[in-house]
Amino acid sequence: MTFLPKDTTIPSGSNGYVKFEEGETRLRILSAARVGWEGWKDNKPFRREGNEKNIDDDEVDIDERFTKKPKVRPFWGMIVYDYGDAQVKFLTLTQKKIMKTLMDLAESKDWGDPMGYDLVITKEDTKPVSYTVKPIPPKKISAEVRDAFDASELDLDNLFESDNDSKDTRDFNSVGKKKSKGF
Repeated sequence: MTFLPKDTTIPSGSNGYVKFEEGETRLRILSAARVGWEGWKDNKPFRREGNEKNIDDDEVDIDERFTKKPKVRPFWGMIVYDYGDAQVKFLTLTQKKIMKTLMDLAESKDWGDPMGYDLVITKEDTKPVSYTVKPIPPKKISAEVRDAFDASELDLDNLFESDNDSKDTRDFNSVGKKKSKGF
């Protein structure tokens, strides 16, 4: 008798959010982006919608580890399809290089709206961490991706609920019903 059965594996599971691991992550953006500000208090994120900074420095923790500044920064949130595990998820971006590349692509006459093509985002665990974004030539969204999106219940409004990230969301459909379709 052994401690674990022979074929035991650790489930990868998803909490409903894209987490960039070292290497490539292929995504399809399925909704328009919502913009806002993300703050961290007691090691938990909270977000407020809007272009202008709307979180006061005294509402958040100080980043004692790296910047020694208040933990507040702009973010973009959207719904995406993650090809790595074939799931519809939230993508919250705070990485300025990724944001700038997406904005450049969206404004480009050659590429246009990033909801019209897949993206490969590569993370390199260097010091500092580096990200690159590569667009994949446009093609019609697959039936598999469309069906997954139609079946999901993600709602971008839930990004702005203060306790959303602290919930156990292994069943990511539990985080709320989406109110509007994308693409």
